[in-house]
Amino acid sequence: MALKTPLVALFATLFSVVFVLSALGPAVTAQPGDSEMNVDGKMMLSGLTSLDGSGSAKITFKGHAASDLRVEIFKRYDVSADQSLNGKESNYFLSNVSSKLVGKIYWGVTIKSATNFTGKSESDISAHSEGLVNSRWNDNGSLSFTINFEGTGAAKTKTIEAAQDAYETFAQAIAEATGYRFNGTLSIHQRVTTFAVGSFTSPSLNSSSISSMRNPLGEVLWYSYSGVVGPTQEITDSLAYEGFSYVENQLISFVVLLLGLVMVLRMPGAKFDKFEKLHPRKFRKYAKPLVSVKMSSIVVAIALVVLYLFPFAFSFLSREAMFYAAYLYILVPLALIVEHLFSKSMYDKAALSIPDESIIEVKQAAIQREEGEGEILCKICYRPIDAGLEMLQCNCGMTMHTECAEKAQNCPNCGESLFQQRQRSIECKACGETFIYSGEEDQYSIQCSKCGAFQEETKAGKNYLIVWENPRNAFMMIRAMFLSGRPTMIMTTEFQGKIKADYDLRDIPIKRFSDSSSDIDNVNPKDLEGDSMEIVSTFLMTTKAAGVMIDGIEQLTEINGFDKVLAFVKRLNDLAAIHGSTIIMTVNKKGLPEDQYKKLSDEFDEIHDYQ
Repeated sequence: MALKTPLVALFATLFSVVFVLSALGPAVTAQPGDSEMNVDGKMMLSGLTSLDGSGSAKITFKGHAASDLRVEIFKRYDVSADQSLNGKESNYFLSNVSSKLVGKIYWGVTIKSATNFTGKSESDISAHSEGLVNSRWNDNGSLSFTINFEGTGAAKTKTIEAAQDAYETFAQAIAEATGYRFNGTLSIHQRVTTFAVGSFTSPSLNSSSISSMRNPLGEVLWYSYSGVVGPTQEITDSLAYEGFSYVENQLISFVVLLLGLVMVLRMPGAKFDKFEKLHPRKFRKYAKPLVSVKMSSIVVAIALVVLYLFPFAFSFLSREAMFYAAYLYILVPLALIVEHLFSKSMYDKAALSIPDESIIEVKQAAIQREEGEGEILCKICYRPIDAGLEMLQCNCGMTMHTECAEKAQNCPNCGESLFQQRQRSIECKACGETFIYSGEEDQYSIQCSKCGAFQEETKAGKNYLIVWENPRNAFMMIRAMFLSGRPTMIMTTEFQGKIKADYDLRDIPIKRFSDSSSDIDNVNPKDLEGDSMEIVSTFLMTTKAAGVMIDGIEQLTEINGFDKVLAFVKRLNDLAAIHGSTIIMTVNKKGLPEDQYKKLSDEFDEIHDYQ
């Protein structure tokens, strides 16, 4: 089941509470089918090498069993002989049953003490019982009472006969206290919660059922049994408790599960990173993770969690279908292999659709083949155009393979466009120059052929991180914003004059991070929260839909430390969001540790990664 936080909690393992007796004394016997005895129990056990704990059991008799038991109770405990059982007489009966439970075994635990009813008021007795106080000997309603107990068990390995132990423990105690021996239909519903290193294993169930939930601290187990019992009928159902078992240890299996979940859930991201790097740099921002790969990792993770938490998930196939924790030692590596193969195959398939890098014309000497008789040569690759292959002819008469023409776009002879119907003209937002592009590209992949500015629209209220060793693209974005009429400002660690000359930014105000106070446009790089933040906030508050570019994050990190720089970036982005402005920041991924780059990039709406 999961990926970043530790799993803690109460879990599950056992439901066995079984009742009823193995015989003692003379006794009235009830007929199977007409007599019912129900045991509803709860136990909480803990320990490293043994099981110690406490629990309670509500014992209910119905039908002939209730009538016959009531008669025997009246015979022994109706001291006043008034044919009505008062609180004091009921107290004697319950106290006797409690004392008879001491020393008997229940769920592998020896009962060392039970509810002390001595001195309890009639209201207390009534709260612990039904059909007992103020009842008459000939009442035929159900009879029930609840007893709390504590116990201890020392054996590191033991066989627990859940139903048989309950029958012998509770029915025997009642038989010793009243002389009544139960014979009829016994129903047990038991919940056992353990906080222990040990585990319940090796179920052997013919007539009962069990389900449980496993957790790193123990188990929660639910046990149910229903069947006819009697002094001569033994219930053979059982399971084992082992103080430590490699095949069923919750802590070891939890660690294996946790490692497996982390690796499975991280795999889609790792595969996507490799897939993204296969794209030409200008297309990387359009690479999208495959939903099918992400969903497959989630499904595999859920399957592993379910198999860890619910060892009896397949009990519908068999009562003894228990999924041992040790199976995870095989299934986790298998899940990793399956997820690796699936994600690799899906991304390999997707990689076939990655667009080619733009063709850059390189002038070089070329040895042209002469056309032989009856053959036509491609004027781009100078190989024959075989019959059956698609051929394209320019208006100037030059012939070429259609595939070669697709790559070249322009005729090598006259320079004219070979696919004019696909081309569009666009006016650069930065320099105003009109240039041609294919018409099939989207805004984020179009660069001006003159100044190199990207033509994407920088949206107000959003922030952008430009990842590249060369900050040129970021300067072109802020320049395009300025030429479109939006207020802009630049803060950089470089000299203002150099920046203005290199990127034609003459009219954009530039602030330089510098210790020198000789220039009014210098900003103290060590006072990010003071001087720097005041300049930016004042600019954003006094303008509308403005843009601010920050350059030199690596140098600021060296001066102030990463945490202060990250806090500065967060405040900048918050201010931009409040005032509907745009923050553009440059960073060289190689200049920051991976974890710092990840934290920084998480603060931006769009990341243009050209590295």
